Amino acid sequence: MRYRTLPFVLLILLSAVGRAEPVQAVHTTIELLAEQDAIVPGETFHLAVRFEQEPNWHIYWVNPGASGLPPEITWKLPAGFEVGAIQWPIPQLISLEGLVSYGYKDVVSFIVPVKAPAELKPGTVVDIRAEIFYLICNELCLPGDAVVDLALPVGKSSGPSEATAVFKAGRASQPSSEMPFEVIASRLEEQTLFVEITGQSLPESLYFFAEAEGMIDPNPAQIYTVEGEVAQLALPMDFLFFEGDRVELEGVLAGPETSWRVSIPPLGTTPDVPAADAKAVQTSGGLEQRLLDLGLFGWLILAFSGGVILNVMPCVLPVLSLKVFSLLNHGGQSRAQAMAHGIAYTLGVVFSFLILAGVLFALRALGDSIGWGFQLQNPGFVLVLAVVFFLFGLNLMGVFEIGSSLVGADAKVAGRKDLFGSFGVGVLAAVVGAPCVGPFVGGVSGVALQANTFTGLLIFTMLGFGMASPFLVLAAFPKLVAYLPKPGLWMETFKQSMGFLLMAALVFLAYLLGQLAGPAAIVALLALLLVAALAAWIYGRWAAPVKSPRTRGVARLVTLALLVTGIFWGLGSVRVAYNNYGGGPKLVAEGDPWAPWSNEAVEKSLAEGKPVFVDFTASWCLICQVNKKSALHTEATQELFEENGVVSLSADWTRYDPAITEELEKFERSGVPLYLLYSPSGQVSVLPQNLTNGIVREAVKAL
Repeated sequence: MRYRTLPFVLLILLSAVGRAEPVQAVHTTIELLAEQDAIVPGETFHLAVRFEQEPNWHIYWVNPGASGLPPEITWKLPAGFEVGAIQWPIPQLISLEGLVSYGYKDVVSFIVPVKAPAELKPGTVVDIRAEIFYLICNELCLPGDAVVDLALPVGKSSGPSEATAVFKAGRASQPSSEMPFEVIASRLEEQTLFVEITGQSLPESLYFFAEAEGMIDPNPAQIYTVEGEVAQLALPMDFLFFEGDRVELEGVLAGPETSWRVSIPPLGTTPDVPAADAKAVQTSGGLEQRLLDLGLFGWLILAFSGGVILNVMPCVLPVLSLKVFSLLNHGGQSRAQAMAHGIAYTLGVVFSFLILAGVLFALRALGDSIGWGFQLQNPGFVLVLAVVFFLFGLNLMGVFEIGSSLVGADAKVAGRKDLFGSFGVGVLAAVVGAPCVGPFVGGVSGVALQANTFTGLLIFTMLGFGMASPFLVLAAFPKLVAYLPKPGLWMETFKQSMGFLLMAALVFLAYLLGQLAGPAAIVALLALLLVAALAAWIYGRWAAPVKSPRTRGVARLVTLALLVTGIFWGLGSVRVAYNNYGGGPKLVAEGDPWAPWSNEAVEKSLAEGKPVFVDFTASWCLICQVNKKSALHTEATQELFEENGVVSLSADWTRYDPAITEELEKFERSGVPLYLLYSPSGQVSVLPQNLTNGIVREAVKAL
C-alpha cells in the first residue's frame, strides 16, 4: 500500500509548487510560473516568464523602438500542446542618448496561454521547458539566454497556484481591450499622421505605441492636443514608411492611468454603409455578361480575349514594337529557333502575370484593399518604369549598345540561341500591360479576385497567354513572318524610330507621375533622367568593345554607381512629393458638372430624389479617357443629365483610395472603369465598360 500511495504524495508535492526555481542570467533573474496548480486535459492554462532585472537595466517590448530586440521564447512541450501568443504588458518610454526605445525596467511578467490536449491522462506529470533569448541594456547592451523548467501534474481539476499574485499583477499591467473612444486617422501631412480621438473625459495625455516596427518614428515627440470632446495626436511616421494611408495601425494607446489596445483604421476609411443594397444591382447585358454567366469556361474565354486586346493598348505598343523589331531581325531563323523564342516570350508574359497576381492575392490576404493595376498607383514603380523606358529608348537611338540586350535587338541573339531577350521582353510587356485595363479585363479580373486562389491564378494565366498568343502564333507558323519586310539597312532607321515611340511612352509616365505626386515628382524624374542620360553616355563612349578591359570596367562601375545612386535618390524624392501632395489635384474644376465622389454624396442626392451617375476612373486607364471624350464629357450627355436631374460624380482612382477600392469590390470589380447609375428607388445599373452616348441615354431613360 505504501508504494501505491507514493505517486499521489509526489503529485501533492508538485501541485504545491506551481513554480520552478528561478535562474540567474545576465543582469536579471528569470522564473517560469504557472497560474494553476495542475493541468486539466482539454483546457487552457497560463504560464508566465518573469524577469526581475537589476537596477537601471531594461529589456524590450514587441516593438523595441529606436533600438533593441524583444525577448524570444521557444517552448519545449509534449506533442499536442498549443502555445498562444505572448500577452505583452504596457511598455515604458526609455530614452538613452537621444534615442527612444520601448521596454521594461525592474520586474515584468510575460503571460502566455497554453491549451492542453484532451488525451492527457490524470495522474501523469508534464515537463515544461522555456528557452529564452533576450537583449538587456543599460549604457551598453548585452545578449542573454536562459533555460527554465517547470513540472506540472495532470488532474481532473485545478486550483490557484502560489504564483497567483504574479499573474494578477501581470494582467493589471496589460492594456484594456475595451476602447471607450473613437479613434480614426484624419490626415497625413509631411510624414506626420494625425489621429483624431473622440469621446468624453479624454485623458490629459496620450501616447501611441505601434506594435509593428518601421511605422512610427519613436524619437520625435507625439504632440497631443485636446479641445472639448475631440483630441488630436500627431504621429511622426518613420522615414521608411511610405504608404501610411493604406495601413491599419495596431498598438497601445497609453494614458496616464489607463491604456487600451487600439486599431487605427487606414486613412480615408469610412463606415461600411453601402450606398445601395448590392442585391439590387442590375448588370447590363452584352457579350461580356453572357460569358461571365457561363462560369469558369466563360471566364477563361474573357481572360484570353482581354489578353489579346491588351496588345493594341497604347501603353503596351512601345514594348511590342521591340518584339516586332526582333522578329524582323531574326527572320532567317529555323522553325525550332522561332518556336523557342515564342515560348520564351510567352513564359515571360505568363510568369509576370502570375507574379503580379500572387503579390495582389498575398497583400489582400494580409488585409490590404487593393485592386488590379495597383502598381501604377505607386509613384516609385512609375519612376523606375520611366527610367527603364528612357534607357531602352537611348539604346535604340544608338547612344549605347548592350550586346544581347533585353529587347533582343542585337543580331547575335539568333546565332547564340539566347532566349533571355525574348523572355525579358515578355516580362516587360506584362508589367507595362497588366494595369492597362482593356475590354473584358476589368470584369474578369474582378471575378478572379473574388474566386479562390487557384481559380484566380488560372484566370490570370489565361490573361497572360492571350497577351502572348499573337507572337506565339508567329513562332509556330514562321511562314507568316515572310509577309513582314525583309531585313536591311532600313532597319537601323526603324530601330531608332522605335526609340522615339518609347520616349512618347515616357511622356505618358511623366504625366501619370505628376498626377500621383505633383510637380515636385516631375522635377525629380527629370533630374533622374539627366543622371541616367549621363550614365548611358559614359557607357556608350568608354564601355565599347574597342576600349581596353580596364577602361570598360571603370565605365561600367561608374554607370552602375550613377544609376543606383540616382534611382535611390529619386525614390526618396517622389516618396516625399507623394506625401506632401496630399489628396492630389482637384478632381474637377470650379463649375465642372462632375463633382468628387463619396458615399455620402451619393446618399444625399438619392435622399433628395435625384438619380446619380458615378464614373470610377483613373489617369492611367485608357478606356476611361476614351469614354470621357466620346460619351461622358460631351454636350449631349450633359444636356441629358440636366434634363433628367442626374447628379454626375467622379471617383478618381489614380492615387490609391481605400474607399474607392472597397466600392469597386462591392460590384465584383478589381479595377476601373466602372460606371454606375443609381435610381432613387434603390436600384443600381452597371453600364458596359465601352460607353457610347446611346448606351448612357438608354440607361437614363430606363429610370
